[in-house]
Amino acid sequence: KLRKNTSNTRVIHFGKRLLTLWGGGLPYKLDSLALSTDGRTQLGGAIKREDAAMGAKAGIDAKRNRILFFGVDEDPGSSQLNLYEFNSKFRAIRDNGGVVQVKLPGLALMYDFAVTDNFAVFVQPVVKVNAMQYMLSKEPGKSISMEGERSLVHIVARPGSKNAGDVKTLEIPYDGVPEADLQFVNAYEEEDGMVVFDVIRSTQSTGSSGRNTKWPWASTLEDYQSMASKKSLWRYKVHPQRGFISKDCLSDEQLYFSVINSDVSGQKHRYVYAAAGAMGEEVAPPQGIMKLDLESGALESWFPEGHEFCGEPMYAPRRGSDDDMEDGGYIISTLFNGKEEKSEIVVLQANNIESGPIARVPIDVVVPHGYHGCFAATDEANWTYEQIERRAKLSDKMETRGSMWNEVKSDFSGLGLRFDDMEEYFGDLM
Repeated sequence: KLRKNTSNTRVIHFGKRLLTLWGGGLPYKLDSLALSTDGRTQLGGAIKREDAAMGAKAGIDAKRNRILFFGVDEDPGSSQLNLYEFNSKFRAIRDNGGVVQVKLPGLALMYDFAVTDNFAVFVQPVVKVNAMQYMLSKEPGKSISMEGERSLVHIVARPGSKNAGDVKTLEIPYDGVPEADLQFVNAYEEEDGMVVFDVIRSTQSTGSSGRNTKWPWASTLEDYQSMASKKSLWRYKVHPQRGFISKDCLSDEQLYFSVINSDVSGQKHRYVYAAAGAMGEEVAPPQGIMKLDLESGALESWFPEGHEFCGEPMYAPRRGSDDDMEDGGYIISTLFNGKEEKSEIVVLQANNIESGPIARVPIDVVVPHGYHGCFAATDEANWTYEQIERRAKLSDKMETRGSMWNEVKSDFSGLGLRFDDMEEYFGDLM
């Protein structure tokens, strides 16, 4: 039984294309101007199967202006990792057809990753699987349990690298907590071949066995602390050739939803921005914005009123600036006002977080706390109000007509080509 593809985990904008991702199905393509749904996409035919399970994360190579996706064909006995790489025009790179496939041991439950110049980095926790239950339900949460063993880190050579598809797997030292559900910040390579990656890691689970799944699932701080886990910033270092691996906690602050300046994605970074709890190292919901200087160890933060909560921070470059400092842009986030049940967009200077927002823009809709977002630069999304309005009206008409036809699809079966396939062949004209 296939799970419904809600495609509601992350949104990405790259190569003038807007996609939504979900860990379990194909991406969905959206009209980046009208925000209407075009339909599922196989990324120009790079993904061969319509029932392929793709990951809910894309990795950006800022140096080459490329984007990478992954999917895992999960099986209790062994799994297959599929790693895809696309150029700036969102076409599969020529090297190896833009894809490598790697066999991994056991049921590989991996929902995030990071990229460097030559590698993609994955961490696989060791799990125990009730094979019969898994085959019947295909619901991992009902058929697996986390094992108190060393997790595995896979360093996979990218499709465009010299040794494409080669994989080096090492065991991560076990400290009593498995590396499950890591949230990758960034990764890069040092001159001596060391691969460094930073993550937000759950290091202590305080969740109760009787988790409430009804909204609101936590209405007090005590409720939240009984359900949520301790999260902190960690750095891992791996040398594939030497077999070396280490891990260290960089900050024990309660952190969520990290981001860096996208211009250094896949390269060495100095600053990390994250949503932070307001109680320091204690478990608390994401509320403010924190900046971490990984060279000096300095922390800088801003917190709104007690009834206001910031979501995921997004980095936006500052146009017209003479400097190219890593923290020379802005941090954008949505802010939910729990007292008035309203949302707004807040803008902070990335090099002066503690001074608070330089702009607060009310919006007409409530944005649920905890959503992911993305930022699109002006040269890729520079539309006037009139253009947006015209496209939105046209989209409404098309969706209405699509409902009459029972389903909106992204393929033209009469032509024998899917819509995203057409873009691959005629992308420069569309």
